[in-house]
Amino acid sequence: MKKKCAAMLLAFSLLLTSCAGKSADEEIKLPIYGADEISFEIAEAKYMDISETTALGVTVGYPYSVYLTYPAEASVTFFDITNGDIVTEGQILAQLDSSDLDYEINNQKTALNAAYNASLSGGTAAALQYQIEQSRLDMLLAEKEAYTIRAPFDGIVTSVTRATEGAIVAAGDLCCAISEENRACIYVEGGEAANFRFGQQVQVKLDNVTYDATVVEAPDIAPATATSVNVAMFDLGDGVMEKIWEENSMAISAGWATVYVTESRKNVLAVPDAAIKSVGTDHYVTMVDGDERFRLNVTIGKQLGGYTEILNGISEGDIVMAQGSGVFSSANENEEEPGDWNWE
Repeated sequence: MKKKCAAMLLAFSLLLTSCAGKSADEEIKLPIYGADEISFEIAEAKYMDISETTALGVTVGYPYSVYLTYPAEASVTFFDITNGDIVTEGQILAQLDSSDLDYEINNQKTALNAAYNASLSGGTAAALQYQIEQSRLDMLLAEKEAYTIRAPFDGIVTSVTRATEGAIVAAGDLCCAISEENRACIYVEGGEAANFRFGQQVQVKLDNVTYDATVVEAPDIAPATATSVNVAMFDLGDGVMEKIWEENSMAISAGWATVYVTESRKNVLAVPDAAIKSVGTDHYVTMVDGDERFRLNVTIGKQLGGYTEILNGISEGDIVMAQGSGVFSSANENEEEPGDWNWE
């Protein structure tokens, strides 16, 4: 009885709300309570487990790469790397023209020799000047060495800004990025990273093989080693990525994978999504009590797998109208197809 009283108050409120811009005849036609016989489907509010799995495209790559840049504006005299190349520590990747720097180095060597000769017969001041000239030469030689871009360790070239010999590059321009081969990771960056939380269990499909995985970095908790607060990282377990690289490097080289995320709610009161109707920000269901039908406001939670969690408003065992979704019985078993019924 309490639910029917609440429903009648709700119906009256909805009727007043719907008056704007409609004629009285149209308002009267709205069957709020005790409508004539109609065909409809029903569902029972039950406690159940609800879940839904979504798929998200992610990247396979090397987010921990080391980026190598050019030290100065100069022309390129040597460039011999492409994306995916395996390199060894110290290998020359690119080189810049250092002819202007060579001229300065030769001049500095002359100044150093003069300072050295002066220091042999001079006093403290001459010895100090020799040390100063030596420091200047050391700095010029170090600058010249930086004109040769070398691999800092054994690894794989993960990104290249291609430069042809003779091209002019600016100081700070990217030459390439290199990563250790065993640092290949599955990750997602940008706004979609917020869909994941640290420690979450997911599944990753890579080259048609599905693996269990764990979120080891996410925007909600970013470890000190995190590449960015806008990145979510997935770990397939010890040694799995290394094994994939050894047995099927093309799976990693493809650069993409799919992550499946399952969201679930255990033992919640739920009805099919089709039973939930909305007016503005309010939600309601149509209760069925024998020959009578009436509306009740409900507070809803998660909507997963075709079912809506009910937080407040109805109880377990309540019968509601529900069309076209979920599993429910027909109110009129003699009819093969239920008729259309819409409160809107």
